[in-house]
Amino acid sequence: MNLEFGQVITQIIGFLIVLIILKRFAWKPLLSILEERRAKIKSEFDKLGEDKKSLKELTAEYEDKLKDIEGLARQKILEAAKEGQEMANQIKENARKEGLEIMNRSKEEIQREVEKAKVQLKNDMVNLSLLAAQKIIQLKLDQEKDRKLIRDFIEELEKIE
Repeated sequence: MNLEFGQVITQIIGFLIVLIILKRFAWKPLLSILEERRAKIKSEFDKLGEDKKSLKELTAEYEDKLKDIEGLARQKILEAAKEGQEMANQIKENARKEGLEIMNRSKEEIQREVEKAKVQLKNDMVNLSLLAAQKIIQLKLDQEKDRKLIRDFIEELEKIE
């Protein structure tokens, strides 16, 4: 192998020229592309971190809202139960009042019927007394027949009662 010193220097100079040209035209754009890629990856990681943080905040917010909704639901259930109890009490009270009204009307009706019965009894007594008096006057009987007539009259009164 023969090495020529001129040829080696020419290749070194050619290599350095290619290297300078690559550095000037290819290396800087390549490094800038790599830097852009690195910045883009960093920004995506930062964005993922922010999204993760935002997701945690939203999760916490939704959990708080769920707790509020559960509390509100419990409150609504309690209110509905209370309202149902009030309605039941009102229905009971109305039924009690209606029962008292019916009892009072019944008592009044019974009282009227008793008064009618008393009037009817008085009328019957008067009629029987008049009938007895007529018989006594018509017969003009002796004392024994008068007693028998009064006993019969008393028996008739007992049958009526």
